[in-house]
Amino acid sequence: MSNDAARTENREFDGVQRLPFTIPDVYGFLGHAYVLGILQNYEECKPWIYTHYNQLYISKDYMETGEYRLDFFPNLMVLFGNVPWLQYRQTNKDTLANLEIDIHRFLQLHLDEGYYCSTYVDEYYIPNSISNGVHHFSHDLMVFGYDRNRQIYNIAIFDKNRQFSFQEVTFENFSLAYYNDTGQKGISLCRKVEPREYGGSRFGAQLGRYDLELQTLLDSMSDYLHSVNTSKRLRFHYESIKGYYGLEIYTGLQEYFRLLAEGSLNLDVRPLHILWEHKKMMTARIRYLQEQGALGEDSVALEGYTRLEGEAMVLRNMLLKYFYSRNNQTLRDIANRLEPMQAAEKQVLTALVEELGRRNHLVPYQFEEAVELEV
Repeated sequence: MSNDAARTENREFDGVQRLPFTIPDVYGFLGHAYVLGILQNYEECKPWIYTHYNQLYISKDYMETGEYRLDFFPNLMVLFGNVPWLQYRQTNKDTLANLEIDIHRFLQLHLDEGYYCSTYVDEYYIPNSISNGVHHFSHDLMVFGYDRNRQIYNIAIFDKNRQFSFQEVTFENFSLAYYNDTGQKGISLCRKVEPREYGGSRFGAQLGRYDLELQTLLDSMSDYLHSVNTSKRLRFHYESIKGYYGLEIYTGLQEYFRLLAEGSLNLDVRPLHILWEHKKMMTARIRYLQEQGALGEDSVALEGYTRLEGEAMVLRNMLLKYFYSRNNQTLRDIANRLEPMQAAEKQVLTALVEELGRRNHLVPYQFEEAVELEV
């Protein structure tokens, strides 16, 4: 449904606006959740989705602060700056305050124009959030709808059960959360671009279009397979990022669990959650490529990544069990299962890269293989 259609439909329901938003396939970090929660509603966005979410990395900068932050590369975070299907606006709380702009009028006008809004609030005042009524904590949320009759906003957050979910917050509680937050000031807005908007523009090379490019996809898979630092491709835009890339992230994860067992680091369940989401995306990507005729219906990679997805889920659940038991044997068991999982993925991905290249007459670009990271 287009943004125009949404606005037309909602005029029949006085004071109600709700933009399309779905539970995304990747939600370990909210930046990915926000983007996919919007784009997964649209068939035309699938080429962009399945060209991305190939590469994983653990940044050395984070490691030096004691956080083994496994994430997809490039990370999207909350500014959405890497997505051609989204049009952006940025502002901050201080600017709105200086201009004496009411936050409710600001939000509702932008929602009426099709813009989703991400901003920082004090979760103490957000019902069903992890921090609600317990302690003050600055965190971002996504606003994707409102109902003036009921005086509520539709929001996406991590709830008190640490699940990504849709909630409702009253205008009053939102005001308390927004104005009492002393953390980050950013306000990010984005709108899904319609295909017709791209077609009518002579200057839309970065707006509202992204065709499936198998060569780019193959290069990204090859980077993962050979643990190549993909950030070196983007040196025109910013400094490359040192760290573990591709299959070498398993080495980083083993190191993390060793240090966690020693008591040198804090527990973070997100790395194994992201590992599971990566395998889930790989399985979905293979099915999509089969639908497009880029892979055969009998591709062995589908069965292989389905098994890897299941193994990643087992490891994730083991770590959740450790969250309650604090039995270090669980950490050792997880670490011991990572090396064979790495070997299994190398075998499956090698076959996938070879099949994708052979079937589509492509050869992956050859970057230097990554050297072992010294930390």
